[in-house]
Amino acid sequence: MKKSSINTSKRIKKLTQLSLFLAIGIILNIVESMIPIPLPIPGIKLGLANTIGLIVLYYYSPKEYLYIGFLRVLVVGLLRSGLFSVSFLLSLSGWFLSSLVTLVLYKTKLFSIYGLSCTSAVFHGIGQIIVVLIIYNSFGLVIYLPVMMITGVITGYLTSFASSLVLSKLDSHISFVAK
Repeated sequence: MKKSSINTSKRIKKLTQLSLFLAIGIILNIVESMIPIPLPIPGIKLGLANTIGLIVLYYYSPKEYLYIGFLRVLVVGLLRSGLFSVSFLLSLSGWFLSSLVTLVLYKTKLFSIYGLSCTSAVFHGIGQIIVVLIIYNSFGLVIYLPVMMITGVITGYLTSFASSLVLSKLDSHISFVAK
């Protein structure tokens, strides 16, 4: 095979893999929104779709991590709540801040998948609280921040545990076209 056709084949394989990860992330996000959480705390989710982001970050690069995360938030926003709805803006702000912090920490190479996921979940909640404060111009909602941080650590840990299980299984079953 020619080198150019090998490169084309690799690009197609990579795009196909990333498309599948995006589709799985979208499905997980939508399915998760249908699962009732038995807590009397509004706005708490497990973050199952974030497992996909962590997997993409570990197998590919920060660039693909950002693309897949943004596209997931965008598509779910289009399908579920509409662009520029409060729900979409909360998702987007949470994704943006958590992704920014995750990538900074990832670059240091000092954090495990557990540290990245827990920190990401906490900052997702902080991003959402900031936007709620701006939209509703009510600083009283700051008292909700400790709840978001505690639940963020718990859900971040569960997400990282699921991600690490998936990562350990994928290595032996799929050949990835990374970076």
